[in-house]
Order: sequence, then C-alpha cells, then structure tokens
Amino acid sequence: MVKSISLLLPIYVTLMWALVFLLKRNSPVRANKVLGLFMLAATLLYCSHAVFFHQFYHLYSFIDSLYLLTLLSLYPLFYGYILVLSTHELNLKKFRLNFLPAFILALSSLILTLVLSPEERVMYVKEVLISRNLKELNLFSITGIKGMVFLIARIAFIIQSIVYLLIGIRLANRYNVWLHEYFSNTEGRRMKWVRDISIIILVVSIAGIVFSLIGRSYFAHKPVSLLIPSFLFSTIYFIIGFNANQQEVLTENLVEFNTENEPKEPVHGQVSILKEKLLELFENEKIYTQTDLRITTLCEVLQTNRTYLSRLINVEFGMNFNEFVNHYRVREAEKLLSSDEHKSYTLEYIAEEAGFGTSNSFSRAFKEFNGITPGQYRKDDSQQKSS
Repeated sequence: MVKSISLLLPIYVTLMWALVFLLKRNSPVRANKVLGLFMLAATLLYCSHAVFFHQFYHLYSFIDSLYLLTLLSLYPLFYGYILVLSTHELNLKKFRLNFLPAFILALSSLILTLVLSPEERVMYVKEVLISRNLKELNLFSITGIKGMVFLIARIAFIIQSIVYLLIGIRLANRYNVWLHEYFSNTEGRRMKWVRDISIIILVVSIAGIVFSLIGRSYFAHKPVSLLIPSFLFSTIYFIIGFNANQQEVLTENLVEFNTENEPKEPVHGQVSILKEKLLELFENEKIYTQTDLRITTLCEVLQTNRTYLSRLINVEFGMNFNEFVNHYRVREAEKLLSSDEHKSYTLEYIAEEAGFGTSNSFSRAFKEFNGITPGQYRKDDSQQKSS
C-alpha cells in the first residue's frame, strides 16, 4: 500500500498538470505548452520508476532507455519554459541541441539492450542498477558498456542540474530588471514565481543529486523510504504547476516591447527638451495616476525610443522607471493622506487615486520610500495636527 502510494502520487500530479497545460486551448502563455511537455516527461519518468520498483526487471531493461531519455530531458524542458516565459523567444533549431545527451545516451542504451540476451538483461538490472556492482562487470562486455552508459547519464544529469539552474536564475533576474524598467505597476507581472522557481530549481537540483548518489537500490530494499522522495517531488511539481497556471495574464503583453520600428534616439541637444517634457507630464499633467502606465505609453506621447527614455530616467533621476513613477505616486498619496478632505477615505481609495493598481503595491511602495506604512503615516500626521 505504501509503495503504491509512493509510486503513483508523482505520476498523478505530473500527469494532471501535463493534461492541463497541453490540452488547454487558446492559452496566452506559450511557455505553458513547454511546461506541459516537461510534466509529460516527468510522468513517463515516474512510470519507469513504477516498473522498476515492481520488479519487472526484464521489461525495465527496455524501459531503462525511456528513463534516461526523460531524466535528461527534464532540465532542458524546464529551461525552455523559463526562456519562453521571460523572453517569448524559442529558437527550436538551437533549442533541440539541449536534448542531444538525452537522445544519444537513451538510443545507445536501447541498442545495447537489444543485443543482450534475456538473462543478461535481468542480470544488468540486478547487478548494475540494484547492486551497483560495476567493478565486477567486464567493461568490455555489452553489459558493462551499458552500465557505463547509465553511469555517464547520471553524471550528465548532475551537470545539467547545475548548469540549467544557473542559466534559469540568470534569465529570471534579467527579466525582473527588465520589468521594473518598463512597467509602473508590477503587481501580477512581478513574477513572484521568479523567486519561487529559483528556490524550486535549487531544491530539485539538490534532491536530484542526493537521490542520484544514493541510487534506487536503497529505496528498492526499503519501500517505506520511497515516501520521502515521492512527497518531496510531488510537492515540487504541484507548486510549479500551480504557479504557472496562475500566470495566464502575465506575459500576454510582452510582445509589444519589441525593438522594431522604434523612433530613433534623440540627438544630444534634445536631451534637456525631452527631460522637460517628461517632467511636464508628471508634475503638471499627473500622468502617473494612470493605473497601468507603461514606458511605451510615455514613448508614444514623447515620440521617443523606450530604451533611450529608460536610460534617461536612470541617469538623470537615479531610478528605474518603476521607481520613478512610484516616487510621484507616493508623493501624491502623502498629499491625500494629509488632506482633511480625504481623512475619511479608505487606503484603497487613496491608492487608486494616486495611480497604484492595488493596495498591496501601494503599501509596499510607500514603505520603501518612507519607511512606514500609509496607515502609520496618516496616524502620525493626525497626531501632529492635533498637538
């Protein structure tokens, strides 16, 4: 009973998310299709686990190739998910190169299995995969070569976990910087998953390396111990799927930020003019009160290049676009909070009037600039006026 639960739980979780992402039509998030393939690969991986731990050794000698294929495809697919989610780009011709180790090692393993006799296949599973008795195998024999292929695959998996982890975190961090350069409201777009996915990848990497070094033989002799990796990985896969499924509207507008047909950068003499126009929009027209203000909106009004405008804000004001807009919004909120006319208005109303998308983003930005919450600011201001 315990063994069945341990083996089936990750299969159910990954298969559920695979169906959700692969069968959902008209999804605005293309990356979810890649994540669906990732979940499908994980499902097949855990199906191969089930065959192994149910001791169908002759059958598993063939399925071992599927195990290697899916094992070495997980990190490339997960990397592809982050790549599409953060850049909306995926060069299939180049991306397929990430799967070369998986296909080469899986195909090699399958060919060697076909050459082996039924008795040798069972012996391979028992000696190499369970007993891990590589020293006693003749490395010049088919069985020994197949064992070396499996060992190389394990090493490749460990390398993958480190390399793709670093690349994934780098992509996520780069996206986070980009987001604050071009959006005023990052709530919902801020990609809380950036932090979550980085942690999840780290956990998966460490756990995968540990369980890879321990070997499946340990868990084969102690079925109860299967509960540990089963619940760990099932939880991780569920969190990945849940977070991804909540990001349906996150990247649908990223395509508008392409670099084609942008106005040329202004010449040096126009910098001061552009700065004056920008301040006019913020100081007098209060354009920052637009809830979903983006840098592309300003570029349309100012007839300038978004990359240049972002750089101008960075250099002239020492802030990114998000900080620049929130600076004005916080100042506006301070005026409203201090006004007797608005003292009975809720913080949600103040947030909306100042241009913030949500009260949470309002409180966070206000505290970043002032060190206290809007509620505390209003309380302190009232006490000062009454004293």
